[in-house]
Order: sequence, then structure tokens, then C-alpha cells
Amino acid sequence: MPTYKCKMLTRDGRRLEKTLIARNRPMLAGQLERDGYFVIDIQKADGVRALIKGGMPGNRARLKDLLAFTQEFSVLIKAGLPIISALNVIIEKRGGDELARVLAEVRNDISSGSSLSEAFGKHTHLFSGLYVSSLKAGERSGNIPSSLGRYIGYIKKVLEIRRKMITASVYPVILTGVSVFVIFFLMIYVVPSFTGTYLEAGTDLPRLTVFLIESSRLLREYSPAILLLAAGTVLGYRAYAASEKGRITVDRVKLGIPFLGSIFIDYSLSRMSRTLATVLQGGMPLLDSLRVSSGTLDNQFLKTKLERAAEEIEKGAGFSEAVSNTKAFPRMAMSMLEAGEKSGALDQVLNDLADFYDNEIDARLSMLTSSVEPALMVIMGLLIGFIVLAMYMPIFQMAGTIR
Repeated sequence: MPTYKCKMLTRDGRRLEKTLIARNRPMLAGQLERDGYFVIDIQKADGVRALIKGGMPGNRARLKDLLAFTQEFSVLIKAGLPIISALNVIIEKRGGDELARVLAEVRNDISSGSSLSEAFGKHTHLFSGLYVSSLKAGERSGNIPSSLGRYIGYIKKVLEIRRKMITASVYPVILTGVSVFVIFFLMIYVVPSFTGTYLEAGTDLPRLTVFLIESSRLLREYSPAILLLAAGTVLGYRAYAASEKGRITVDRVKLGIPFLGSIFIDYSLSRMSRTLATVLQGGMPLLDSLRVSSGTLDNQFLKTKLERAAEEIEKGAGFSEAVSNTKAFPRMAMSMLEAGEKSGALDQVLNDLADFYDNEIDARLSMLTSSVEPALMVIMGLLIGFIVLAMYMPIFQMAGTIR
């Protein structure tokens, strides 16, 4: 079935871009409308490229670039420059990159009478709903630099946690890659050289050696099929994960992985709490704040849970009650949210909760790194030791016979 790139609006006005698979364009449009979306555009996507990207947006400005722009923009406004002048300075400095071109359109829209948030809100492929919401909060309060400052603090925290998660995963990934390469090299090139020698000698080989020789032969003969199977598995996974149902299922499975699932939950809870605190401090209503914060989550399963919580709040349920009913987050977090809601200090409790789970992520990542690295080293040593032992066993056997 063909793959389509879809642009749509949710019931609360958020713009989404997704890569989905369907029989044809009319059927996909009908299904999206039945699911409550307002369809803006559906275009046929390049199948292989869409599967490789896995439905992830490829044009969103990098957080680091967005952080640098926002910091500079905030400083210029705080220094007393009009918004148009501040944008002109940044556009001239950035040259002709994509962000500069978009900022030029933003400047022109503002010159034509649009508000700052309206102008930025036309470019949701670059600026998230949280970004636009921060600008709206600044317009309402009359202090845009203050709202941008809260957003800057939020982005710095997100980047810090992301950096720690990437750093913790780099060494195990490299070690695993090296291990696989070494084992493949031994099986494809080294083992066959021993095999010829043993066949010429005509000696009876130990079962362990025979097993290794047969494994090496199968690996060499069927390596193209193995590679094709691996590639097909990856593309199949991408295709399934690109669909909304598939992504929800995959993200739900991630949360159930021992130890790693806890890290995913902590990361999502930290990000949701910090986002919610940021927009609440900017003066946004709770219901809108929850919808904005759910839109920042990477985990589609948790995102749908929060969207249901927002629907419950809209029907009259309390915030902590609605979030607790999702049964997606730890009981301790729900107790803190309930206390914050009752005390009227929900934004402060959310910040404290985000800090707590940031520390939890640090501790879990340190534990993961300190346990995974030695485990990988032991596994690699055992596998290589097995190969070496199996290949040298006939030599030891012949040496014993000679004695």
C-alpha cells in the first residue's frame, strides 16, 4: 500500500504532520476525519524515504539552533529594540538558512498587522505549540522576554537530559558494533582457514568444532539472505511504527522493557512536568497547558493517555484525578500532583517533580552504564573465547595423541 504525508489539525487547533499508510487518498482522508482531525493536505510520499524516516518530521529546527535564536531574540527585545528591528538583526546575521527565511516571513506578517504569536504560529513545522504558547503568554503579560526566558530554561533542561541519554548509550552501542564485527570476521575469514587444514589432516573433529565449522559455512552461504532479512525486518518495523496504531503499540512495548521502560517513563514525566510548569507560569489555562505539554511527548502511548486526561478535565474532572486515571505514571508523582493542585502551587510542584525525575534519570543511566559495559565485555569475551577454543580443540587433541 502507498505511503502518504498528511497535514492536519486536531480538535484543539494543534497542527500535526504524520506519515501514514493507506489504500488510497480518499480512504485515508475519510478515516482521519472520522478520528476527529481536520485534514489540510495529503500528499503521496516516497515510500523508501518515508519508511526510513519512520514518520518523524525532518524539517523541525534543531533545538540548539532554536535555543540560540531565542536567547538572542530575548536579549535584543530586553535591550529595548522593537520586534521588527530585532528580527532584522538576526535575519541579517544568519544569512540565507531556512530559519532566516522563515523569520523573514514572520517579520513581514508582523509588519502587516499580525501578532507575534500569530506570525510564528503559521510555521509549526519549525516552531512547536509550546513555543507559540510561550509567545502568547508573553503577549498577555506584556513581558515577552520573561516568557522566552522560561522557554529557554525549559529547552536547556531538555537538551541536558537528551545529552546524558545519548552519552550513556554511545559506548554500549560502539562496543556492541565492534563485537558483532569481530565475531563476523572470525566466522567468515578465520574459521574457514582452519577448516581446510583440518579436512586435509582427516582427523575426527570434536562436536564443538564441527558445530562452529557448520555455523561458519551457513553464515557465508546465506549472508546475503541474512542481510536482506535484516533489512526487510527494519523496513517492516519502520512501516508498522509509521502508522498511528503501530507507533502506539511500539511505544507501549518500550515502556514494558525491564529497567529501560522506567527510564522512558521518567523521561516522559520529566518533560511533561517541565513543559506544563512552563506554560502554566506563563498564564495559560490548565486544560490548554495539558494539551500543549502532551504534544511535546515523544511516546505516542503516553500522549494518547494525556489527551484522554484532557478530555476528562474538559468534562469536569480534577487535574490530578484525570491524570491518575490514565494509570500511566508512578503513584508518587500522582500524589505530588494532587498535593500541588490542592495547595494552589501546581506549577512549583511540577518543577520539583521534573527536577526529581531528572535526578532519577541520572541515577538510572549511571547504573545502566556501569552494569551494561562489563556485561557486554564478558559476553564478547565468552563468544570470542568459544570460537578460539573450538578451533584449537583439534590441535590439542592431536597433540595429546602424539604423546
